[in-house]
Amino acid sequence: MAKKRRSRPKGKSRSRKQSNTGHIVRNTITVIVIIAIIVFLLLYLRDNTSPLPFRANNTPAYTGTAVQGHIASLDRAKTPQNRRSQIIEHKGYTVSYNSQWRLPNWVAYELTAEETRGDAERSNRFLVDPKVEGICPRHNDYTHSGYDRGHMAPAADMTWDEQAMRESFYMSNICPQVHGLNTGVWKQLENKVRIWARRDSAIIVVSGPIVKESHPTIGRNRVAVPDYFYKVVASPYVNPPRGIAFIFKNEVTKQPLYTYTVTIDSVETLTGIDFLYNLPDSLENYIEQNIDLQSWQL
Repeated sequence: MAKKRRSRPKGKSRSRKQSNTGHIVRNTITVIVIIAIIVFLLLYLRDNTSPLPFRANNTPAYTGTAVQGHIASLDRAKTPQNRRSQIIEHKGYTVSYNSQWRLPNWVAYELTAEETRGDAERSNRFLVDPKVEGICPRHNDYTHSGYDRGHMAPAADMTWDEQAMRESFYMSNICPQVHGLNTGVWKQLENKVRIWARRDSAIIVVSGPIVKESHPTIGRNRVAVPDYFYKVVASPYVNPPRGIAFIFKNEVTKQPLYTYTVTIDSVETLTGIDFLYNLPDSLENYIEQNIDLQSWQL
């Protein structure tokens, strides 16, 4: 005789289904929350992680005396004694010319807020520097070389004066630069420099090549091809004062600008060049040893 199946109490099955549905909903919400937290952390780390040893929250407070008035000759640097150097002063910049490399060791200038608002037209006429002693490159040394004529002191920083603009095209201010660098992050940095000058009233800029002992050359005058380029920027008149430097390999690159930042001290170690030596020691050390990326809006 077949056994009768016991009937379940009414409402029990529905209660179990509701319970299972509740668990699914809670688990789904938990997973969504966890994913949201992971995404937030990834975005935060992407925006706040840097290869630099110095971040904004690690930069010590400046306890020295603020600069009073203008300091003369900050647009100078000391070239190592074992390196060829002819110091040449032009209206808009000073260059340490290396007759062995047919390149500048460094090009330095002060850029003021007022100077960023000039209207002198770009000349685009590359000229032999008449002040160079010995061999100066010619524009055709670069022709069909595969390299741009890259400015160290950019023409766009010389719009305040026609002579300064014309002299920015002297070949003593030019280096062989890969096109993708010249028109890429190097140009981005040049644009940033003008923004910083307008914000801080006046900044010091020093740029130059880093040349290996064994290096290729271009043109009849055997112009050395740099392996890297550097740019040093200092803002000594703000409080707190600040400094920053950049090093770029002479190649096409598309990384964010902040990834190329280093301390000014690092560039000095790499090149042997002494920057900002006319500043008081405590101020020079602070500017050269620290980077506050937030203050540079990077």
